[in-house]
Amino acid sequence: MAVVERLAHFLTGWVEFEVRGNGPRFFNTAAKAGVEFWGFSRRGERLSARGTPGDYKRLRELARRSGAHPTIVARGGLPFTTARLKRRKGLVVGAAAGTAVYLFLSGFCWGVTVTGAETLTRLQVLEAARQSGLSVGAPLREMDYKAVALSIQNRLEGVTWLSVNNNGCFVEVSLRESLPAPEVVNDREWSNMVAARPGTILSVEAERGRPVVSPGDTVTAGQLLIAGLYEQELDPYSPPPDERYQVLGAARGSVRALTYREFSVEVPQEKTVLVPTGRRSQAALEVFGLRVPLGLALQPEGSFRVWRSSTAWNPLGRALPLAWEVTTWETCREEAVPLEEAGQEEDALLALRRLQREELPPGSKVVEEELSYTGEGAARRLKAVCRCEEEIGLVRKISVE
Repeated sequence: MAVVERLAHFLTGWVEFEVRGNGPRFFNTAAKAGVEFWGFSRRGERLSARGTPGDYKRLRELARRSGAHPTIVARGGLPFTTARLKRRKGLVVGAAAGTAVYLFLSGFCWGVTVTGAETLTRLQVLEAARQSGLSVGAPLREMDYKAVALSIQNRLEGVTWLSVNNNGCFVEVSLRESLPAPEVVNDREWSNMVAARPGTILSVEAERGRPVVSPGDTVTAGQLLIAGLYEQELDPYSPPPDERYQVLGAARGSVRALTYREFSVEVPQEKTVLVPTGRRSQAALEVFGLRVPLGLALQPEGSFRVWRSSTAWNPLGRALPLAWEVTTWETCREEAVPLEEAGQEEDALLALRRLQREELPPGSKVVEEELSYTGEGAARRLKAVCRCEEEIGLVRKISVE
């Protein structure tokens, strides 16, 4: 009931007043005249109460007869709030315009998030979503989320499940990637495993076939390691069979060996570098995916480097579709810089590491190496004598004529 009374007082408006003089006589006279008050309180020698604005206008004659002097100290409610807003038309228009803009923009996408991506990058998923019509600023009211999800999935390889979920003005792309397919082994193709290069055997693991070498053996290039064609082994405790059976199939396994390799690289005495000669930048405001350049800045000619920095408005930890972007171009010229001996050796060592990564099989490692630098003046040569631990097994098909 108290809530209903407060709501009624708010809708009709209220005034709070203090009474000086003969307060008790004033309130008794008002009660006999049918005037209702509420919220009575005492402030020193003064009595205060609340009433409606209409009832307060009737108090002048009652106050004169009772010898009291009421004075308004506060007012509130819907009529007074409306009157204040009428005097501030700009505030009303601004609130209405802000509401209209918010209702309009709420029908567009404010941000896209990606979950579940492992091998795929976030940029790859967002680019596929953009090509499917889903990006910051895209209209959401008429968007077919199932069709968009199917389009994104068709543009991405290795995705078994994908859904697009709407969370207000933000959209989430959830996906699940497929597991890599196992390597298909053709068991019907007869083959052996031979050594791809000479070395000393470290370990032999035969998945299919019979190993014919052991750890510690030294092998040459092309030597048989795991046989796909082999005969039955005799049991020394059993009588020998009349005829040994033969097994013919695909040899598979892993044979790791300690190998010997030589690498050689050569670097010049001069090195070409890009020297900065100038810099220009352009600021832009990005609103709902629309980039608005602020100022004129043309892309420079010749050699240059370019980078962009973007700062999104991020209130309450949620990025909104409003960002400040700065694009910077740095013009450069090519210049030949002479290298000292230490600089040449450093570049040669970097080139050597790149060459080793390119030539050594995956999973290999250099366990020991001896470096030697030769040459002076125009070029510097680096030679590396290495002992490497690597996979040397090579599948070779058995040809039957």
